[in-house]
Amino acid sequence: MKPNSWWGRSCVLALSTALLFVSEPAQACGGTFCDAPGQGQAPMPVDQTGENVLFVMADGWVEAHIQIQYTGDPERFAWVIPVPKTPELSVGSQPMFLNLLNATVPSFTLNTRFDFCGGGDDSSSSAGCGMSSDDSGSASFAPNRGGGGAKNDAPTVKLRQSVGAFEAVVLKPTTAQGMVDWLEVNGFDADAADAVPIIADYVNRDYEFVAIKLRPAAGADEIHPLVLRYQGDEPCVPLKLTGIAAADDMAVRVFFLGERRVVPTNFKHVVMNPAQLDFRGLGSNYNLAVSRAVDSAVANGHAFVTEYAGPSQVTPRAGLYNPAWSSADFSTTTASGVTTKLTTLGLLACNSATDCTAPHPLVFALLDRHLPPPAGVEAAEFYACVSCFESSTEPLAWDPDGFQTDFRLMIAEPGKRANAVLAAYPYLTRMLTRISPSEMSVDPMFKEWAEPLPDEPNSRTATQVQDCDGNWYTQLADGRAVYGGSMGTSPVLPTDMPWAERIEEYTDAGAIIVLVDNAPLIDQVLGRMRPPASVDVDTESSSAAGCGCSLPGRGSGHGIAASLMLGALLLRRSKRRQRRAVR
Repeated sequence: MKPNSWWGRSCVLALSTALLFVSEPAQACGGTFCDAPGQGQAPMPVDQTGENVLFVMADGWVEAHIQIQYTGDPERFAWVIPVPKTPELSVGSQPMFLNLLNATVPSFTLNTRFDFCGGGDDSSSSAGCGMSSDDSGSASFAPNRGGGGAKNDAPTVKLRQSVGAFEAVVLKPTTAQGMVDWLEVNGFDADAADAVPIIADYVNRDYEFVAIKLRPAAGADEIHPLVLRYQGDEPCVPLKLTGIAAADDMAVRVFFLGERRVVPTNFKHVVMNPAQLDFRGLGSNYNLAVSRAVDSAVANGHAFVTEYAGPSQVTPRAGLYNPAWSSADFSTTTASGVTTKLTTLGLLACNSATDCTAPHPLVFALLDRHLPPPAGVEAAEFYACVSCFESSTEPLAWDPDGFQTDFRLMIAEPGKRANAVLAAYPYLTRMLTRISPSEMSVDPMFKEWAEPLPDEPNSRTATQVQDCDGNWYTQLADGRAVYGGSMGTSPVLPTDMPWAERIEEYTDAGAIIVLVDNAPLIDQVLGRMRPPASVDVDTESSSAAGCGCSLPGRGSGHGIAASLMLGALLLRRSKRRQRRAVR
């Protein structure tokens, strides 16, 4: 089995996320937890190979919530996390990531205006779109499967712990080869030739490793976020080990909750050139634009863009937690009563005999495990009317105690913690880079900037305009005009138009250094694109000077952005849903 995505770290006092070994490409978000556009809006291209991590730093501790994205064979799932200190492990909240992603997803709104010379009203319209920018099952760890080779240098097992759907082992290695041998003996493909020197770096700095597999009987639909909490004061996204088998142009998205905006300290920060964004295609080139911007000269692939920075209250709490979940008692509930109780708790809704939805991604997974449908019965039909299949001669396979335990550990407690974290920290930062293996030579680190920095909204608005001479241009929010194209057709930009408007560096000394300022070049290129007879754009009045155009009604509805405040995503279970065999 070949590794698909390695998460490691080589940062002192910083977070290490994970090494993910899979036998086939892992689909990010599992087809469920990705950013989504609003109702009635067209989806834009989605990167399905990214990683999402939320960091919270407080009182000398780093708390990392890691969204594990995998849809492969559960028996082949294996994950390794190098950490500087022995961590506290707990189950994370999938709805929290869903809400974070949907609340801060970059959105593009395009208005349309026709300039009529010699008087008369102009007309306009608006369109918007959200950018959306993994019981018989896996083999568990054998009690004494050490590995370690001829020198008997197997790592010391410091801790064994069940964490929701996972079995975790914390290891203290003495040599890199001993650690790699242990991984191979226990079913991890460590790709020793590449892994040994990188793992040696961690071993030399006294790191420990958390090895994780799915517990017996768990399926890929039970995979959930993992929370690691350990002593530290600066978060880091581990990329060095990722480079062993990562895909080209992989998206790495990081969220930070705190008091102020967070910035990269050993990576550059890039402000994208809005003229390069395809507003007439509703941001269809966004992923490309990010890639080109962070690959610009001086940034050289070691840079992040900020997608959102502002109040954390933008993140909705819908579906995240209900106090009634913590007090819910399923231990005495009958098989037919469990779906009724879940409905009362707002975790299940069945609208017909074959149609059930759940706002929490793990509800159906837990029902499958502890109340599996009888042989030959479709899951949706069964859960819509459990009492219809009850029989005194053939009782249903209902495990109330097991459901009670898993409900508390995987739904109630993670939801309560996620709700508390979002309530405790007023500021949220979301950053993104797109990076290839050849660029994964440095682990990016971050910190909360001491001085106030401006907010960065996730909404982007522009207006396509036909001027008095019949020319089309895109008026950007900063007042610049990008001439060319036609209605709904994007202009072709000259090859010397830069992708980054500004490249910055945030130093340890507290200074912000502007390394590259492309604003004059952007203005120069845009000036060459302007037709000789075209008019100037006045950003204050939006009137077209030089042809007597009258543009009344500017404040009467122009520029209305499409909303992306999504509610909780309902996961639908239909008759066609493939349910794994009951084990």
